[in-house]
Amino acid sequence: MAAIDVTITPHELTGSVVSVASKSIAHRIILLAALTEGTTHIACATSSQDIEATLSCVQALGAQVEKSEGGFSITGIGASLSSEAAIAEAVAQTPATLDCGESGSTLRFLLPIACALGRPCELVGHGRLAERPLSPLYEQLIAHGASLSEQGAFPLKVMGPIHGGAFALPGDVSSQYISGLLMAAPLIDGNVSVLVSQPVQSEPYVTLTIRALEAFGVSVEQAN
Repeated sequence: MAAIDVTITPHELTGSVVSVASKSIAHRIILLAALTEGTTHIACATSSQDIEATLSCVQALGAQVEKSEGGFSITGIGASLSSEAAIAEAVAQTPATLDCGESGSTLRFLLPIACALGRPCELVGHGRLAERPLSPLYEQLIAHGASLSEQGAFPLKVMGPIHGGAFALPGDVSSQYISGLLMAAPLIDGNVSVLVSQPVQSEPYVTLTIRALEAFGVSVEQAN
């Protein structure tokens, strides 16, 4: 094969690259947008089966989702949670079926949220999702007033509401338990403390949840 002479001339790099959307951020923002009042526009140019599962679940809870090429617009259910009469009506409703697909994040985030909302829900999923552990979050929700069917099988039947107080979790469990409780906290009547023993596994993901809550106007006080 004949030799080929190649000349490389240094040049300033130009152009643009579309970054793949972060599932971790998308789950949190979608859920919080669905629980607030008004419409939130979310820039999320790419999607995934897990993100689609979360979108499907918030729609089942009553949020309106409009998709566009650049992301989603979500009109939340916050206004319907603003009175005791509305909450009582929600409790009497037919159970909402929340299909979490194969997304462990969707399941673990939505479990405390569903308990806090107070309306009956049935969480379902596919693959081996039912086998994903939910303890000790499961026991903490029951201790705070939730009625839950046996874990390990679908549908997982959920009924709240749960009351405030201290939720205690060990730090060596999934940070998704902590994040789920933090996102559910604004829906719970009374003050909520999430007590986590050190060291905290995947602490940056908990910080991500706190930043997302702050973006929606929720203040989270962190103790040293």
